[in-house]
Amino acid sequence: MHKKSLLALSVAVAAALGLTACSGGSSNAGAGGGDGKTLTLAATTNEKPALDAVVAKFKEQNPGVDVKYTTSALDQYQTTTRTQLSSGTAPDVVFVWPGDGNPMATRVVGKAGFLEDLSSQSWANSFPAGIKPVTQYNGKTYSASVTFSGIGAVYNMTAMTQAGLTPPTTWSGLLQFCSAAKVKGKTAFELGAQTNWVTQLIPYALTPTLVYGPNPNFPQDMTDKKATFSDSKWTDALNKYVEMQKAGCFQANPLGTDYNASLAAVAKGDALSVVQVNSAVAAISTQAPKGTELNMLPVPASDNAADTRMAGAAGSTYGVNAHAKNKDLAIKFVNFLEGPDGMNLYAQTNKALPAVPNDSFKVDPALSTLQQYQKGGKTDAFMDQNWPNARVQQTLFQVVQDLLAGKTDANGALKQMDTAYTSGS
Repeated sequence: MHKKSLLALSVAVAAALGLTACSGGSSNAGAGGGDGKTLTLAATTNEKPALDAVVAKFKEQNPGVDVKYTTSALDQYQTTTRTQLSSGTAPDVVFVWPGDGNPMATRVVGKAGFLEDLSSQSWANSFPAGIKPVTQYNGKTYSASVTFSGIGAVYNMTAMTQAGLTPPTTWSGLLQFCSAAKVKGKTAFELGAQTNWVTQLIPYALTPTLVYGPNPNFPQDMTDKKATFSDSKWTDALNKYVEMQKAGCFQANPLGTDYNASLAAVAKGDALSVVQVNSAVAAISTQAPKGTELNMLPVPASDNAADTRMAGAAGSTYGVNAHAKNKDLAIKFVNFLEGPDGMNLYAQTNKALPAVPNDSFKVDPALSTLQQYQKGGKTDAFMDQNWPNARVQQTLFQVVQDLLAGKTDANGALKQMDTAYTSGS
């Protein structure tokens, strides 16, 4: 669960339209000896709605082509797909994370030689400063970002109206909102902390306001050993996490609630919101009663609403297996995703914004605030995209669970993250 102030991108990517294969392999099967007609693909579960849509469109435009794809939960996906890449049995196209920070991040698998160099594709140089670096390793492009994603509180506005409540815009207001929700018999923020990657989302939502907005150079300061997690406002972020727990912002047993159950609670209206990535909007919509209004808004971290920022970054991203059996077809599919038709369809279906803004895209009303923050330069990258190794994020998952269980405090948790940051991959 990767990952800037993004940016108005140029529509030059439209030139990528690429329903023509551009790899150096044979005209049909590519370098891997496949049949040239069957594409294999793997991604995480929350990408499935968009994949269902874009795969159907791709097959419609390419008669005779079949696409076989699987989706799995994040932890399982990272472990299984990394093993498959190592053993040469991975699918032709794989979901990867932008930048660094986990075993399936672009720089990690690119460095290991598992991804095809896509630098020659016509869209590769179209990404703006906010996205381009996290698609590259050593100056070469190894992944294709399709969407711009954000992290915020996804509110069931229909349930909010029925409860007579409104979304908070300040930290004090957030704590009051939690109390008011309890009085109404509702959970303010459902938390699926049993699912490891969910544990990071509240810190990711708070630190743009507390850390990265006030000091945009913080990631570089950490690289230069001028800053640490434990000697920064990350301490405030984790302390506020605990404060939310003590204030009753979460349901009774967040460590016993998984991702799917947390979304179901919001869809039913038992919980009023959940702090999640924007793809949760699509997942909640499919479960909620018809006509349910959702809205994704920033999570306030201070009592000055004007200072509030959001985490926003390159979102859904794909790479081509360097040893793909059908490499030409894999590149053809990635080029389709990078064209405006594929990109817009993917973003609309998964309730995201396109990585390349264009006039033909109609933003979902639930994401209008995220779009405003994107255009206003009030977003900061998903934190792990700039971390030097996958161990930092894995450590964050564990220490937050320990924090919620009362087994550690903010300072102890962040010292463990500091150790992971400096320990190498």
